[in-house]
Amino acid sequence: MATDLARYAVANARARSLLGRLIGGQGLEALAGQPSAGAVVDALQQTPYAAALAPAGVRAERALAERAAVVGRTLLRTLHDPERAFLHRYLLHHEVDNLKVLVRGVAARLPAERLRPHLVALDGVGTLDLEPLLASKDIPDLVDRLATSPYAGPLRQALPQWRTTGPFALEVAIELDFYDRLWAATATLTSRDRDAVRGLLGPLFDVLNLSWIVRYREACGLSPEETLAYTLRQGRWLTTRRRRELATLPARNWDQPLQRTPYAAAFAPDVNFERPALELTRMVAAAAQSACAGYPFHLGVPLACVMSYEIEIRDLQRILAAKALGAGGAGESGLVATVRH
Repeated sequence: MATDLARYAVANARARSLLGRLIGGQGLEALAGQPSAGAVVDALQQTPYAAALAPAGVRAERALAERAAVVGRTLLRTLHDPERAFLHRYLLHHEVDNLKVLVRGVAARLPAERLRPHLVALDGVGTLDLEPLLASKDIPDLVDRLATSPYAGPLRQALPQWRTTGPFALEVAIELDFYDRLWAATATLTSRDRDAVRGLLGPLFDVLNLSWIVRYREACGLSPEETLAYTLRQGRWLTTRRRRELATLPARNWDQPLQRTPYAAAFAPDVNFERPALELTRMVAAAAQSACAGYPFHLGVPLACVMSYEIEIRDLQRILAAKALGAGGAGESGLVATVRH
């Protein structure tokens, strides 16, 4: 315990302080009741997100996304390797999102000025210089410019598929490789840290798989075999057998295959995926909340802090998008995935 205390006293204190600055479920519901996107942004100026919204000319949705990197960078300063290296690796999923934007944009030959506003600044977290990548003339050129990065291998392997199926093959290759390496990195941690971290990554990976299976089968029209190949092998409750069965069924019929898992409650016959998607995110939020209860000196606390911010930020982005479309207040409409306190 003394060793855990020495490693995590500062990290735990910083994480608790940051968690106390979250808006929380009630605050988000109040924001969702604002009459317009502009009113939501004005209300956010009275919250800890005000500093994130300060840069002039930056869209609120992107500015909010950059807040997750700020929180992550703050926590990284409180840790030492290998714990610091793991949390940093986790935060790079935001860099993967940037790469996906670049892949789509370069494939469509969009000019840099069209892409730049959609890239999230990752100062102190990101490993890539995005400006040279924005100058890529085509996909092979983009892959060449990434030659010294960890992303080059999976991108090169996916190039043959890209020539026939388009940027989708590259996006999937990047994501699968990233999350596979992230799970493998848990082996560098102590047993207590490894258990805590996998307790968070397991539900997250399950939720990613569920959302990907829906997208690949129902939006992209992939076969069950292709869909299964494009899912993560790791997780908590979604075994290979369950993933294979889900890949053969529409989401409205998932209640049976998901029996005896926590996810069954999110699904009912003949329901679309929007409502279950929010319920599943709430389960990830609840796992993050649980990680902060009980014994506090482990890596699960700073990781849960980052994940909590990421979920709340997605809630805020969802509220802003709904207001831009003229949607009403959240309340029972289910815009908010953050766990209510």
